[in-house]
Amino acid sequence: MPSWINEAFDSYISKLDRDFSTQLIEIKPEKKFDSVEQKKLSEAEKILSHLDKEFLIVLDEKGVQFSSQEFAQKLEHWFEHFKQIAFIIGGADGIHENILHKANLTWSLSKSTFPHAFVRVLIAEQLYRAHSILENQRRRSRSRRAREDCRHHL
Repeated sequence: MPSWINEAFDSYISKLDRDFSTQLIEIKPEKKFDSVEQKKLSEAEKILSHLDKEFLIVLDEKGVQFSSQEFAQKLEHWFEHFKQIAFIIGGADGIHENILHKANLTWSLSKSTFPHAFVRVLIAEQLYRAHSILENQRRRSRSRRAREDCRHHL
């Protein structure tokens, strides 16, 4: 993994507040396999062994795309209804159907294909951006309420 990937990922994640905890779990790619399908199944089993009852978001080029604003609103909704959210980035050969079937959402960052390490950074950046959007909305809402309270007291 290039050092700039870890640095960029860590930089975005470190900007999130403590209520927004993250955990990165890397699954080593299979090196010995009889078929691509067997490789994807083995990787899927390793991924699933780390999951419990998370809201499962699988990254896939065929998934739904969101603007940053839409993603922020979705993320806020998911946090209200789920204790944990897991983002799954597949291996070089893609995601096994077992994981795709368990996914609550299949998300596409783009119709383009990106290196898996870069997708990690893109997800971290989108989490940070969504967090910033939501914080700005909360600040504006508090400010609006304070102005309204001042008007009522005049």
